[in-house]
Amino acid sequence: MSRFATPNQPDRPPFMVWNLDLNEDGTTPKDKSFIRLPSVLSQSCAIRFRILIGSTASIDATLHTNYPLDGSPYARTKFHQKRFNFGSSQTELICEFRIQRPGPYQYYVSYKSVDGSDDDRTDSISCATDANPTLDRIYRAFKSRRTPISYFLVDPQLTLAGKPLPLDAIALQSVSPKWLGPMKSWSPHLAASSKMGYNMLHFIPMQQRGGSDSPYSLFNQLELSDELFEGKTTAEQKDQRLRETLLEMVHKHRLLGVTDMVWNHTAYNSDWLRDHPEAGFNLENSPHLRGAYELDAALVKFSRDLSAYGLDRMVHTPEDVDRLLKAVDEHVVQPLRLWEFYVINVETAVEAVREAWDTAAETIPAEDQLALEKLSGDERSEWLRAYMVGSNSHALSTRFGRTIDPARTAAVLRLLAHDDKDSAMVQLRGLLDLLNLVYYREYDADVAAIRTNIGERVKYERLDRGSWKFGKPVDSSFQIVDPLFTTVEARTEGVPDDRLHLANNGWIWGGNPLDNFAGPQSKAYLQRAVIVWGDCVKLNYGTCPQDSPWLWEHMRQYTLRMARVFHGFRIDNCHSTPIELAEYLLDEARKINPNLYVIAELFTGSEDTDRVFVQRLGINSLIREAMQAWDSHEMSRLAHRHGGRPIGSLAIDCLGEPGVFVDDEHGAAHIDAVVAPLSGSLPHAMFFDCTHDNEVPAQKRTAEDALPNAAIVAMTACASGSNRGYDELYPELLNVVHEHRRYAELEDPLSVGLGEAKAKLNRLHAEIAQYQEVHVHHETEYVTIHRVHPVTREGVLMVAHCAFKGAPSQSHFDNPKLYGTAVTLEFAYRLRPEAGGHAPVDDSVLHGLPSQLEHLAAPPIHQHRDDRGMFTELRLPENFGPGSVLVVRTRLIDFKPNLDWKIRTCADEATARLTLGALNAVLYRCDAEERDTIGEGVYDVPNMGTLAYCGIQGWYSHLKHIIPNNDLGHPLCGHLRQGYWALDYVSGRLHKYSEYYPEIAPLAAWFEERWALVKRVPNFLVPRYFALTMHTAYQALVRRALKLMPGKVVNSSRFTHELALTSVQLLGHVNSAGLRPISESKADCSMSAGLPHFTTHHMRCWGRDVFIAMEGLLLATGRFDEARDHIIAFGSTLKHGLIPNLLDTGRFPRYNARDATWFWLQAVQAYSLHAPEGLGFLSVSVPRRFPDGETFVEWDSDEAYSQSSTIAELIHEIMVRHAQGISFREWNAGPALDSQMRDEGFNVTIGVDFASNGFVSGGNQWNCGTWMDKMGSSDKAGIRGVPATPRDGADVEIVGLQKSALRWISELCNSGRWVLDDAVVAPDGSRVTYSQWNQLVHDSFERYFWIPLDTQDDAEYHVNSALVNRRGIYRDTYGSSTEWTDYQFRPNIAIAMTVAPELFNPDHALVCLHKMCAVLAAPLGMRTLDPLDMRYRPYYNNSDDSSDALVAQGINYHQGPEWLWLTGYYLRALLRLMRAAVQKKGEEAESALRTVYHELHANMVNLKHHIANSAYAGLPELTNKDGAHCHDSCESQAWSSGCLIVALHEISQLEVAVHKVLDSHA
Repeated sequence: MSRFATPNQPDRPPFMVWNLDLNEDGTTPKDKSFIRLPSVLSQSCAIRFRILIGSTASIDATLHTNYPLDGSPYARTKFHQKRFNFGSSQTELICEFRIQRPGPYQYYVSYKSVDGSDDDRTDSISCATDANPTLDRIYRAFKSRRTPISYFLVDPQLTLAGKPLPLDAIALQSVSPKWLGPMKSWSPHLAASSKMGYNMLHFIPMQQRGGSDSPYSLFNQLELSDELFEGKTTAEQKDQRLRETLLEMVHKHRLLGVTDMVWNHTAYNSDWLRDHPEAGFNLENSPHLRGAYELDAALVKFSRDLSAYGLDRMVHTPEDVDRLLKAVDEHVVQPLRLWEFYVINVETAVEAVREAWDTAAETIPAEDQLALEKLSGDERSEWLRAYMVGSNSHALSTRFGRTIDPARTAAVLRLLAHDDKDSAMVQLRGLLDLLNLVYYREYDADVAAIRTNIGERVKYERLDRGSWKFGKPVDSSFQIVDPLFTTVEARTEGVPDDRLHLANNGWIWGGNPLDNFAGPQSKAYLQRAVIVWGDCVKLNYGTCPQDSPWLWEHMRQYTLRMARVFHGFRIDNCHSTPIELAEYLLDEARKINPNLYVIAELFTGSEDTDRVFVQRLGINSLIREAMQAWDSHEMSRLAHRHGGRPIGSLAIDCLGEPGVFVDDEHGAAHIDAVVAPLSGSLPHAMFFDCTHDNEVPAQKRTAEDALPNAAIVAMTACASGSNRGYDELYPELLNVVHEHRRYAELEDPLSVGLGEAKAKLNRLHAEIAQYQEVHVHHETEYVTIHRVHPVTREGVLMVAHCAFKGAPSQSHFDNPKLYGTAVTLEFAYRLRPEAGGHAPVDDSVLHGLPSQLEHLAAPPIHQHRDDRGMFTELRLPENFGPGSVLVVRTRLIDFKPNLDWKIRTCADEATARLTLGALNAVLYRCDAEERDTIGEGVYDVPNMGTLAYCGIQGWYSHLKHIIPNNDLGHPLCGHLRQGYWALDYVSGRLHKYSEYYPEIAPLAAWFEERWALVKRVPNFLVPRYFALTMHTAYQALVRRALKLMPGKVVNSSRFTHELALTSVQLLGHVNSAGLRPISESKADCSMSAGLPHFTTHHMRCWGRDVFIAMEGLLLATGRFDEARDHIIAFGSTLKHGLIPNLLDTGRFPRYNARDATWFWLQAVQAYSLHAPEGLGFLSVSVPRRFPDGETFVEWDSDEAYSQSSTIAELIHEIMVRHAQGISFREWNAGPALDSQMRDEGFNVTIGVDFASNGFVSGGNQWNCGTWMDKMGSSDKAGIRGVPATPRDGADVEIVGLQKSALRWISELCNSGRWVLDDAVVAPDGSRVTYSQWNQLVHDSFERYFWIPLDTQDDAEYHVNSALVNRRGIYRDTYGSSTEWTDYQFRPNIAIAMTVAPELFNPDHALVCLHKMCAVLAAPLGMRTLDPLDMRYRPYYNNSDDSSDALVAQGINYHQGPEWLWLTGYYLRALLRLMRAAVQKKGEEAESALRTVYHELHANMVNLKHHIANSAYAGLPELTNKDGAHCHDSCESQAWSSGCLIVALHEISQLEVAVHKVLDSHA
């Protein structure tokens, strides 16, 4: 019986929110450049755009989209605005809206950014009078910016017989209306198509045709062809009959209709051209075509007069072509003097300049004179050409149309000829010859192109047997090349001839379809590069209706007529249709038919260019052609390319997360939703077995191949298409112009040609539209396609034996082994065309080749078993030769059809009792922690390596990248397919941890139950269900963890979720490192300083690390009990007035840290402020590990813990001992305690100079008592026992922490809440109250630590001017034994600024903060040393075995590497000081707050990206230079996360003010 009862599956799919994360600058990621939103009738959805706060685009971010947000009619140029909102997130902005209508839509993001360069990010403050860029930055003017336009496409919702028709279910057949006969007789043909399983018909154009009789050369776009109707019929009656026919198609025959739209050209004899010759490219509106027209006319004459030149009109050989080309050059090109269109007329130009010499007063600017003097040779000639020609442009529109600017030229010549006019004119002729030389070269290149293009065309048309001019003479009827121009006859007199010469349409091999090859920038017509369609005039639309009003309106009416009738359009010659026109006409069509289905074929040769057309026009399916495949391997590639996901694909459900959609249209109602990332995709395909433009299989391959070709297309996961006649085995491609026979009326189409097989394939294609998992396999001449439903796992497998020309009739085929799968036959056929057979001769009806569709016997199906389990072996039927197809259905044996749903349920119930300690065991545990606790280590995946964690996070850190990329080739997926080791490991360790945490047992059972089901699926599906199970568990575990850590910060965003989870990650139980020598609980938790290095024994719990991290990891996350335990545990070991550096479970704590004590005091202060017990905590009794606070006793002795003190007493003891002075030698000093330290280093001294400043000061040059504690260990470099950073003296952060503690105690004393003595005794015996001590430090700090900007101010401060390296900063220490180190610029200042901001002069602090930003702030952390410092070494390598004393064995740990925990303090300091400064500005303040908010978050963008992608799901200890990874760093460090959480908490308080600003400006 199931331990967890599976709930019923919901009837309706959830509300989907498709999320798109924008780039930092608001642009769309490149891999999402094509976004297609599926439109499902039964499912509501929305689109969400998301920007990280702090990114460039996050200030005043507004989405602009032409999706009608207000429900108004769609208008492409009307953009609606919607602001990005904070929503419930502190670190993200979102903009979302419902999707309720199909179509192509555009969007862009506008935002504001601080104007100016990055100069303010440099150390630009040099003296006291300089403005402060840090403060000035937030008052700087905003500059409005916007991103380029991006696109998303919403699919139309097609329905048939009241049911949705998915695009992948479309089975389309192309038909020619004229071959159907009169429209009233179409019904039998429609019935036949329906019987054949087609659900959509594509009609090639049925309008009146032009003089060539081509259906793509339309005479009148606004009237249907007369031959489709009997008797005299008006245009309106024709349209009505067409509407009736389409209704019959839909309701009687279950067929939708699509028609071709021909917008790019019109028939050369279209009557309306006589009235509107401006609709074409003529010599009046396109004068740049004049040279091309003159050449074209001369070639026409040459063809007519060929005999006069003594040439044979017949062309048989390449030599004949060469003779023709030579004659063209002699009798056409040379006499035309086309060079006159290129060059400057020298005499005319000289005369113009001579005249300008006397009249023009223009001079050359001095900078141009200087440039001219410096240039020589070709550079000088080019400069002169550009200057003399000036703004005079030339597009080869007139002879000698290229000119120079006389006045500018005269000015140049005055300079060159020293005002000598005669000399100048001589020089001018030379200059003009030089200029013309370039133009003559341009002419020569164009003539060479003309010669090449004419030659290639003649060779193809005269020497290729497939050409229509083969064997024809060169004369007026079969000209040497087809004319590029048509001359129309004007309807009225007086129309200029130039207006009547119109360019014909055509195409250019390899041309850019986005370029208008008839435009002034193109020489395509002149160079004869256009492969012309002589029966069509290219239409000149311009770019908007105003450019050609009549033409745009004419085509609009044509488009609307068709949109009222048809369900879709096929755009003919789409790649050459002006994209602005197509946009306009499709927009107009969608006003009438919003669900218009648009298909097109694009011959752009570029997927990027294809995408442009698809996005802008909203093309729903791109036509792809199976007949383009040249062999079976290419055929399989096309099938794989055009749709589907691999079988066993990782569940898309893994990408979705529970969320909320805010519905602005319904009163901002909150709707529960699933939020899933949008994936980029290829444009949807319509895969044709053969289009009406393709040669048929009998021509291009073999007739037998018609069946396997059709089967492969039908099994491809996209829309499918075919052409009428393909199924009947027409022997050749029909000529749409010259063919006048009609289709045969087929009473039983299933009995003809492919009939029965094709009908089954078409119906199967529609049935398996949801079978989106696909496997395509190619082997010799066989192509196997397996389509599988992603949930039910039901499938259809097809094997096709291709029949390409020249392929062997017998080929090897390995019988497929289908593991865990049952197989049943669907059908098997072989197509056998009659040997040597020909289609029946019939002058009126079209017939196919005689053939037989042979039913093949059921193939042998055997079940076997091997070491991988049971499998079905599928063998091919007998006689499965070329032209055969086998289709079987597959079903997994013993498979639970609702396995996906089963896996995704009950996870919350299984995790409902987990504590945070149990969650640490389930989710995390690095190798050392695991071995210490349950004796096993982290999992090692072959070819990948070990996981970061033993728990679920270790797996999920990889799965979160594998799943969205569907990376089934990843080593982890391969390992899962090979066996169940990973599954057993996951559940096995949970059972072991149940001994420590009994609440884990239900989760272990949940996994066992699911693994039992997963182990029943074939091995290739194991990665899918493993990923789904782990994803489901992970999400439930995260939800449980966050539920146990309530609070505004924790639950405000993904980023804070991730940071808060590090609290779970870093607090756990290990046997060797608890908080007490003897634990009362088997599962008590202690905090690791960092993973994976600080995990067990004495190296796990560090005093300073724990208490630096505590406020963020424990207090902000509501983990007050754990915080209390750590404070008490460390407090219990107080000795010599110090909190230990290393706790070592209280057994052998070590007291070599001067700062740990002060961070403990800061933590006590924070706990008392935030914890529910408040100041009552001060009276809590703490057993003392060392009863007298001085003498070492063994941890298990009777004396240990025999005495107690309250927390308040511990605090007072600390202050008293520091005031009196601390001096001791570490217990057990020597190599056993620290093998690196010199003997002097074990001596610890700390004191207070009450006579001067009241600062706590201590240490010596041989020890390092602060967090910068790297001790030298290299004998080779001579630094063993030499600290890199002793920082002896008064350290800036300790003084700040001291001041914070003194302020707090003083406040308690003043308010009567301090019950102990309110004073300490100084070494001289004097009594100093806490208030006096607090004031002394306050009054002294600036004098002792500030390094003024101006040297003249040094006398006012304790500054040795000779040692100052950088000014406008606070020194790092005061009174160190090596004085120059006092003046080093380090980020420790930020700690003091945060905990004791009252110490700092605000103006000084802002200057220093600016310098910290410019000098120390790095991509993730803070540089630990000024890069200008001679000791700066930013690359930490603990294994460095060199003799370099500055880097050996990582001595530079704190000498430049960038530590992350300081970033939190830096941001807090920045926030406090900047906000304080801003609020002094009065009315300006509020508007500046949003900039402060942005600035702070901008510092966290890289941190957000890092934690989201880290295998350890944390923030590292440190990085090398500029954020580079450091392999010796902990990958997840407690204080790195903790400090940032506190910073976010304080920033969240600013968020309220920012909201007010934004709301006031809304």
